[in-house]
Amino acid sequence: MYTDDEIRQKQLLARAAGLGGAELLDDMAAVKRDCNGIGAAWMPDRLRDLLGERYPELVVVADIHDRRYALGGGILARWRADWEFLRNGLKMARHCRRIGIAWAVIRMWVLLRLGGAAAFNWER
Repeated sequence: MYTDDEIRQKQLLARAAGLGGAELLDDMAAVKRDCNGIGAAWMPDRLRDLLGERYPELVVVADIHDRRYALGGGILARWRADWEFLRNGLKMARHCRRIGIAWAVIRMWVLLRLGGAAAFNWER
């Protein structure tokens, strides 16, 4: 769970990088409830921690995506959330001027498209 100061830092970084959905980080209670860093909730905490240590720039991107998944919706909402994750990751790579971040987010996006459906909050 994030502290209020960590969430404020994420808000500033998301806005500085021009990330879509940055406003979703304004609800601190929802961020604390929904966001778990990079990776699915079923993944071991240590693995998510390792991914966050390796790609700290992408944690805020994953947090916005976690909020989108928690909001849920239909197939189109999931599709939009996943594409926003990719766009935001590429924006963050540009903001940080690190090509390795771009390659990492592309790999993560492919895995997300393959296995992310189980984590999405589907509404019928």
